[in-house]
Amino acid sequence: MSATTITTTQPTTSTQPKRTFKRRYTVAQGNAVQAGGMAGGAALLGMASAISGPGILRAGLMLVGFVAVYLNCHAIAHYIAGRLVGLKFRGYGVRGTDHPEVYPPGIRQLMQAAPFYVTLSTRSSRAQAGRVAKAVYFAAGETSTAVCSIAFAAAAAAAHVPGGQLLLTAMIGFNAISTIVTARTPSGDYAKAIRAVRS
Repeated sequence: MSATTITTTQPTTSTQPKRTFKRRYTVAQGNAVQAGGMAGGAALLGMASAISGPGILRAGLMLVGFVAVYLNCHAIAHYIAGRLVGLKFRGYGVRGTDHPEVYPPGIRQLMQAAPFYVTLSTRSSRAQAGRVAKAVYFAAGETSTAVCSIAFAAAAAAAHVPGGQLLLTAMIGFNAISTIVTARTPSGDYAKAIRAVRS
């Protein structure tokens, strides 16, 4: 439940205030930053697995690496899936979660402040895409978040990094809930994918 996907010309209404981006990137810049973030996160997990220092240091490296992967694996998956099905993009924006209402207080404020990437697909390319193509595009981000976060935690647990098993258990539970929520919340990726197939 992190980033989202929008068109570059999405209208706003009086009941839906316009949300601004904290930063914008070109496609090349956004892909480079996100790929670098995921590579850096994987490298930190490698360090946590390889060193024999204090457990708190290894756990800290793991957690920082996890956050780097979590923040950077979602929108780039939308982009890759979108390009495979023929969509075009103008770039990326960065802002907090698009559905803060699904989080409890405390976590809600954290998710609103977190720097999540948003793919900016063009309206014309989405209008030309078929139902299955749009469903694949919408579903890619949440699927990537689940796969990457669980895989990262599983690798940490397998390497016996302190806290790795706890992280794995938490990510399995979190992603199970996230799958349900994003399928039931109108702005969720899976809900958009379901609507695309049914339209």
